[in-house]
Amino acid sequence: MNKVLAIVAVLALLIGGATYFGMNRSGGGPGEETRERIQLAASLLTRGEARQAAEVFDELSSEGRTLGKEGEFVRLRAFDQAGRSAEALEASKAFLDRYPGSERKTEVELVRLTSEVASSGVGNPVLRQSVEEFLERHPNHSGAVRLHVALARQDLQLGDNSAARYRLNRLMNEVDGRADDEIRELAKMLGEINLDKLLSPALGDGDISYTVASGDTINGIARRHGVTEELLMRANNIDDPRRLRVGQRLKVPNVDFGLHVDISTNTLTLTNHGQFFKMYPVRTGREPGSTPRGEFRILNKKRNPTWRPGDGRVYLPGDPHNELGTRWMSFQGDLYGIHGTPRPETVGHYSSNGCVGMITEDVEELFDLIMVGTPLLIEGEQDTTRHKVIPAPDLPPPQQMASN
Repeated sequence: MNKVLAIVAVLALLIGGATYFGMNRSGGGPGEETRERIQLAASLLTRGEARQAAEVFDELSSEGRTLGKEGEFVRLRAFDQAGRSAEALEASKAFLDRYPGSERKTEVELVRLTSEVASSGVGNPVLRQSVEEFLERHPNHSGAVRLHVALARQDLQLGDNSAARYRLNRLMNEVDGRADDEIRELAKMLGEINLDKLLSPALGDGDISYTVASGDTINGIARRHGVTEELLMRANNIDDPRRLRVGQRLKVPNVDFGLHVDISTNTLTLTNHGQFFKMYPVRTGREPGSTPRGEFRILNKKRNPTWRPGDGRVYLPGDPHNELGTRWMSFQGDLYGIHGTPRPETVGHYSSNGCVGMITEDVEELFDLIMVGTPLLIEGEQDTTRHKVIPAPDLPPPQQMASN
């Protein structure tokens, strides 16, 4: 009898210990240690450390741990955010099978669809239909951006630029300036579509066809129609403005551009007739408040500007340390402007004395598109959790540029 009692006591201790250390492998709820590790993974996700969160679940799986409903939900989110699409797809399918009535069904279904799209695209008509139906049921779901991007990308692959533009324009208007990675990808795609359409010879909505008359010049035509010379030339593949021919037909783009700088995301959004046109990364002031906020207008435009930092030094055009780069567009006196930079690695961060800085290709493109007088709105606060503060560089003396 005593021997039997001893065996029972040992078994009780073993079972209790297994439960405490989360070693329940029979399908029951997770043990305390397992729950703590699930909570750790959830915290890692909150901090944006998805890869580390997914590795927590790799360890739990190798140990045969039971996760329970909440743990399985965190696991599929971790795999999804870590970009492990195949495992996220498998985990989301398993969750939906096991908990069909879960209050998290919509979130899990979103992970399932985005994971399947990431794995195979939306070329499969059945999958595309599932994606379209999900978006119809949840049109304003904050996590559906990737699905819209995937559908728009396929529209582009199929040559249906109009459908892609409509989808992305609608979504960009709904997200109201968000600038996470998915939105940046979306904005890049839409910006390229919009610019290609603007610069193509085909007439778009509101564009006009102008016939060159005797005495016309590119400058005169552009001024009369409220566009830049550069835009008129680019839209008509004109290399030399002196070679206009009487009777030549020109496309005059219908544009009404505006600019919006968001300091919190370090982005500059170009709008056309109030609608999203293109988004550019920018740098803004390293000191809080050093980039002026408010409503402004572009006051003047200069090619290859000279930079005078205010300490008596003068950096001429072409000097590799000229912080204005190749273009200058002032918006407050001649003190603050949108300009280029010889240090592209600083764009996207808080790294200027207060001006709005862009990489060379972007500022030259923007310069060609907008007129003096274009409205500019600057708003937002610094977000140093996402963007670095970069100290001012130690500038060497200006170079002595050779005279022509």
